[in-house]
Amino acid sequence: MQLQDVGKKLVGAQHYNKDGSVNNSRCTGIAWVPGGDGVFMVAHADGNMYVYEKNKEGAGDSSFPVVKDQTQFSVSHARYSKSNPIARWHVCQGSINSIAFSHDGAYLATVGRDGYLRVFDYSKEQLVCGGKSYYGALLCCAWSMDGKYILTGGEDDLVQVWSMEDRKVVAWGEGHNSWVSGVAFDSYWSSPNSDGTGETVMYRFGSVGQDTQLLLWDLEMDEIVVPLRRCPPGGSPTYSTGSQSSHWDNISPLGTLQPAPSIRDVPKVSPLVAHRVHNEPLSGLIFTQESVLTVCREGNIKIWMRPGVGESHSSNSETVLSNSLKDKPFVSSKIGSSSYKQ
Repeated sequence: MQLQDVGKKLVGAQHYNKDGSVNNSRCTGIAWVPGGDGVFMVAHADGNMYVYEKNKEGAGDSSFPVVKDQTQFSVSHARYSKSNPIARWHVCQGSINSIAFSHDGAYLATVGRDGYLRVFDYSKEQLVCGGKSYYGALLCCAWSMDGKYILTGGEDDLVQVWSMEDRKVVAWGEGHNSWVSGVAFDSYWSSPNSDGTGETVMYRFGSVGQDTQLLLWDLEMDEIVVPLRRCPPGGSPTYSTGSQSSHWDNISPLGTLQPAPSIRDVPKVSPLVAHRVHNEPLSGLIFTQESVLTVCREGNIKIWMRPGVGESHSSNSETVLSNSLKDKPFVSSKIGSSSYKQ
């Protein structure tokens, strides 16, 4: 891992885990701890995560005890105050594919090769809840700004919407034709039908996949139909609107990992927009106030301007808007794009 200040000319860099001194497996994800004053978390392909302090040298003994049970979550702290990393979290067998903190830093979500989403209370170092994909590994995850929902995507071609209140999957997004490799909520988009309470009643999010497509979704929680329980043989299923916890039979105990849900137990949502944005499989997307960035595995980045932004965008900007695509854009206006090599 290498840390550098993006606002300054590179004259030096700080390195961590040099020559694999802490962990010699592939680094699969890095995330700053919100409000953590330079603390960050690093995930590895062997199922371990490490907590580092930016301003601390990697001095001292950085070894940790052997993990006794690879299937169980465990946390070990460094034996010396000068050590960096300061802690190791063993999460699962196999690779951790992506990690994400809730915006207040209270919770950490991980997804892995074993197909499980896991949500941890960061300060308590405790597994809170989680659940399995419909099929295969999970590859990406993202939090809503209010911390109520988590998006996951993976090898089952689905976008899962996980509710923290219900500790369950409350919606499946169907629209990708291959693995979902990146998901993100659009925190700059405001719902047109605010209920006046200040609470979000509709969420917009995006997903990208190995099918080279960018999909945009609107999720209105008050309108989604959630099956409450399986119908008995010969009986009829019971449904309710919304996703309040009182609608579910029982919330599972703390630390419970849910099995993969049945197809008929989860409501389906369809994308608002589906657009092929690259020629190569996509690896990620980022929403900004003016645009959406999509990244492909070849290292190309495309910047898709939001409606109304492209016309007033300064021509001497670092990105030059080139061809406008008249295909289905974000709403009904043109999308400007520019691409450059990383």
